[in-house]
Amino acid sequence: MSKRDQNREARRRAILEAAKQHFADRGFHATGMADIAAASGVTPANLYRYFPAKEAIVCAIADQQREAVAAVTAAALARPDPLAALDALLVHYLTEAQDRTQSRLWLEILAETARNDRVRAAIALDDEAVKAGFATLIARAAARGDCRPGLDVQATTVFLIALIDGAVGRMAIEPDFDLARATATFLDLIHKALAP
Repeated sequence: MSKRDQNREARRRAILEAAKQHFADRGFHATGMADIAAASGVTPANLYRYFPAKEAIVCAIADQQREAVAAVTAAALARPDPLAALDALLVHYLTEAQDRTQSRLWLEILAETARNDRVRAAIALDDEAVKAGFATLIARAAARGDCRPGLDVQATTVFLIALIDGAVGRMAIEPDFDLARATATFLDLIHKALAP
């Protein structure tokens, strides 16, 4: 990668980081492109060379998330014990939920999916990757007899993700909630729900 390309990528990352912070702090609709430009150290005109609109920034954030999901999922799928891998994946997402800025950002993005088809499409790709990882691990555990017979893998997957999304929401509603302490209880409940 040339020095020019490296600089361009560094500016792009700075823009995305500034946007994430502003979206989390002020909300998607209260954040203007000028706010993001100022916070990232670029001019508004230069910002538009990278992203033509706020929704393009949100879609780029979703792309970053999808790359992270792919790496975490690949590591989980490489583990020989599917239930231990499922635990690792759940702990990863619950640990992310403990980051209050990340939680507020995720809530903003989820809300925007209800209003914006382009954002919904970008988030749907991320969601499919998350679902595929969970579903694969649950199916592997079921095949080994580690889950109760007849378990609906797809429904279980969706509800596990909904529980994680709920934890993200809980962090916004109840900032003092000790999610790190509650993670062991959460995993225990999941184990009991899946047990044969």
